[in-house]
Amino acid sequence: MSELLELAQANAEGKDFSVLPGSVKWVVDSEVIFMNPENGEITDEDAEADCTITTDMDTFKGMYDKSVSPQAAFMSGKMKIAGDMGIALKLQSVIG
Repeated sequence: MSELLELAQANAEGKDFSVLPGSVKWVVDSEVIFMNPENGEITDEDAEADCTITTDMDTFKGMYDKSVSPQAAFMSGKMKIAGDMGIALKLQSVIG
């Protein structure tokens, strides 16, 4: 299991994915994780998602440990969002 998938799964325990109105694909460096709100699973499946977020591992980790603001990462270009921006805005309640 990759460090990225391990981190995302560990931080997802006890979180309610049903607040997300669609799926999320994270592209972090050369790895991919897929968050499916329908079943609450996080996998390394490279599937089509309603929202795709691209960033690097340092920024991804920083968002989970709260040392990096998702808004600041987006505004500074360290994070790019494609697809449904509304899903990205709700994502903070799941990863926070």
